[in-house]
Amino acid sequence: MVLKKLSLKKNIAWTLAGSIIYSVTQWLLLIVIAKLGTPEMVGQYALGLAITAPVVMLTDMKLRLSLVTDAKTSFQFEHYLGTRIFSTIISLIIFILIVLLFGYDFHTSMIIILIGLAKLPEAVSDIFHGLLQKHERMDFCTISNIIKGVLTVIVFAIILYSTQDLILAIIGQLLVWTLILLFYDGRIAKQYTAIKISFHLPKIKELTKLTIPLGFMGLLTSFNTNIPSYFIEHFLGKEELGYFVALYYILLAGNRVANSLKQPAAPRLAVLYQEEDKSGYKKLLIILIGLGLLMGLGVLLIAYVFGDILLTLIYTPSYAAYTGLFIALMIAGIFNYPSTFLSTAIIATRHFKSQPYLAALWVFVSVIGCIIFIPLFGVIGATLAVILSSFIEAFSLLIVLISIVKKDKPELGNKRKESTLLEEVSY
Repeated sequence: MVLKKLSLKKNIAWTLAGSIIYSVTQWLLLIVIAKLGTPEMVGQYALGLAITAPVVMLTDMKLRLSLVTDAKTSFQFEHYLGTRIFSTIISLIIFILIVLLFGYDFHTSMIIILIGLAKLPEAVSDIFHGLLQKHERMDFCTISNIIKGVLTVIVFAIILYSTQDLILAIIGQLLVWTLILLFYDGRIAKQYTAIKISFHLPKIKELTKLTIPLGFMGLLTSFNTNIPSYFIEHFLGKEELGYFVALYYILLAGNRVANSLKQPAAPRLAVLYQEEDKSGYKKLLIILIGLGLLMGLGVLLIAYVFGDILLTLIYTPSYAAYTGLFIALMIAGIFNYPSTFLSTAIIATRHFKSQPYLAALWVFVSVIGCIIFIPLFGVIGATLAVILSSFIEAFSLLIVLISIVKKDKPELGNKRKESTLLEEVSY
């Protein structure tokens, strides 16, 4: 039985509340490690995230967003689910190859593989959430994330406190995420469709061909996010990486809040664009970008006024020595958060091909920034690279979006076929 849709305001309220709570719980994992473990443990966990995240984003291919914006139902849910499961198997193989290729020690290798494994049930849950999002029931997604986040922190903290073993704590995280997938997400999704998995290769190939540009963009975007971590670990060591990541994660937690605002708005943007209601499309986008700017300025103000107090309370007094770094990092949020909505607006137009080229530009800027600034200024240099890359990201997304809107002719809006979208884009 399909339940009644919620209004956009209710969906945004549910998603925002859930995203804030879930972001806090994910942040609490770092706090738990910082409080119960050592900065080196924080660095090890951060390294595992930094290595696995780009692979997950590549094989993710933003299938959820493609499902949500598939206003013409060009693919059935079973095709999205089958493609997601197939891609998660590929990601697991890649994790194992990375560990073998780079020759990490056993402890580090186990952390990387286990963090990667934990992403697999999360990836399947994500596609179920896409189904719920398409039916505009973000309340179910929110409840799922809250339960998952709270239980994960509790189990993780108990295991780490009892054993002082980060590997066992991550195994606990993996078990919690698997149970949520099986006993909540799957059951709720059954109310909207029969849960069937299709491994029909022609459909998987067609869907992959359509969305792989988003996968490459996700890979490059995630790689771009983690580039400072790679260079800090290389030049400064895991302990310094632990301090940096603890502060950097606060900025990234804001990204999750911005993502929560974009999720209920994404299907609306897609429908407005497909129906050629450019005025409504632009109005909603301006509101979202404005929210992103307010978020960035608000976080920066809080960091400036309460930075040292917050770092002492949240982590330990040793982190308060990095208050200047904390304030500088939050400057990037002024560009980061609006970029989330600009990227969603481009995807809502179903113009995917430009995405990898944009992400490649951001990676190039970030790598050059890290190579130049980190040897000269240490972790402050990494922050300068983050700010520079964030500015370039926002500016380039805005230019591409303006170009797409100007190029699309109204008479072509409803005649475009899904299978030929990539060929029609010349970016």
